Amino acid sequence: MPLSPEQEWTLVACGLVAHADGILDVGEWEQVLWMLDERLAADEAEAWLELLAHREGLEARLRELPLPPPLFTETILERAWRMALADGRGSDEERHVHDDIAKRLGADPAEVVALRERWSESAARRADAVVAFAAMLANADGIAESGERAEFDDLLARMPVTAAQRGALAGLIDAPPALADVVGRLTALPPEERAIALVSLVPLVRASFTGDRERNLFLDLAERVAIARADAERMLDR
Repeated sequence: MPLSPEQEWTLVACGLVAHADGILDVGEWEQVLWMLDERLAADEAEAWLELLAHREGLEARLRELPLPPPLFTETILERAWRMALADGRGSDEERHVHDDIAKRLGADPAEVVALRERWSESAARRADAVVAFAAMLANADGIAESGERAEFDDLLARMPVTAAQRGALAGLIDAPPALADVVGRLTALPPEERAIALVSLVPLVRASFTGDRERNLFLDLAERVAIARADAERMLDR
């Protein structure tokens, strides 16, 4: 099934923001891949991934794209800004590219600035839930091993939170919350935010030494926050 104008704009915008600072973060690509999931045939997905890897090709594609219906503008810009926050912050370069995309979509510049602040606050709430569950995963077998601590630290470094929040969240590795607490934090998020939160946790599950215990905990959490088991398994196995 071909992409809709909204989906195509979303992927191009996300790709351009991911390229903006010259660093393609693994978290950024995980999110792009998830946006592609189930929307394209394998050969079409491969072609899109090739395009997403090259900034010049994305810029050329952007010039060719017809404008989507205005009702999709905010959704496209929100997902593109999420890419900017995938490495823990929105850089000046990413804001500049985001502004250019917003201008092409006909968005009001002042409104976009206000929306970015709101989306950044939402990302910080998602980060709180992600880090809490990451601490649970790292301690799933009763102790956080050195490799799991390294993955936890790497994840925390990429979270869009203040220095004070980062310091408080760092302590969770030695005092992980209960599962019910994490479920409460995640269910307070919109459905798409919950899915992105779980995608962010996939590298930590893959890095675990025991594997099954962490995988099952991940799948249990997904079920508790209304994410289909099949979707959660696809996150892990992609």
